[in-house]
Amino acid sequence: MAKRALGAGFTGDVEEQTGVVAATKSAVSRVRDEAGMVAAHAVDHPAVTGSALAAVGLLAFAVGYVMGA
Repeated sequence: MAKRALGAGFTGDVEEQTGVVAATKSAVSRVRDEAGMVAAHAVDHPAVTGSALAAVGLLAFAVGYVMGA
């Protein structure tokens, strides 16, 4: 247990945020959640992650080759 009392407490009403700032915070939160899930999946399945990266690399090489020809 804490040896001293916490001096923090709820002292007012919560104002609901609306507008661009609230939408941006919500979007950033969702992107962070999804990025965390993707990173966790990549750690759990390294072979699939490597294969997907190789496929994307080959596709990018092919697109670059066709555009350069």
